[in-house]
Amino acid sequence: PQLNRNYSMSYMFSYGPFTHTGIKADYKFGSSGIMLGISNPTDQRTTGISPKYIIGQFSTGTKNGKLKLYLNYVGGKSSDTTKMNQVDLVATLGVSDNFSIGYDGTVASYKLKQNDKFGSASSWWGSALYFNADFSKSFGLTLRSELFDDSKQLNVFSSATEGGSIFANTLSANIRLGALTIIPEIRIENASKAIFIDGKNSGSKSAANALIAAVYAF
Repeated sequence: PQLNRNYSMSYMFSYGPFTHTGIKADYKFGSSGIMLGISNPTDQRTTGISPKYIIGQFSTGTKNGKLKLYLNYVGGKSSDTTKMNQVDLVATLGVSDNFSIGYDGTVASYKLKQNDKFGSASSWWGSALYFNADFSKSFGLTLRSELFDDSKQLNVFSSATEGGSIFANTLSANIRLGALTIIPEIRIENASKAIFIDGKNSGSKSAANALIAAVYAF
């Protein structure tokens, strides 16, 4: 958490393939690199399911390190009746010593077996921009603007009668006090469907929250 400028997670991070148990190999050449591996299905340390996932990454960037690109892939059978493929692109650009821009975009597709055949793919996708500004060594701001679309109702919108999309904006301050970082944060979200619950226990298309987090690294 000490490396995350936003305390709350994006929707893409919540549903992305970030935890794997398996084996991988890395090969670097110059400022680029390739990774290939085999793992259990995402987030499963142990599993009785025989299918495994293929994971891979191609990374590159400029020699001065200001521009970095990471193209990630994960795919395979999560069960005998489900196939999935996900591609994710991460890019970071250092505009100056005090300002940088980040991008994260991903699309995941799923195929279900019906009558012993896999049907057409359904997918969800997301895209986010990160604007990072450091006004001093002890204070910085990050704005994350994310659009997450799950029109096929594959993951996030299980509480809605049908899928939709969310546009979420999160503004986080980073107050650095040595090993301690204080993160005040405001998050405002707007959805195409009434997937949130308001104070009257009724459906709402919008939501807002604020928090103060403290992260101590040692």
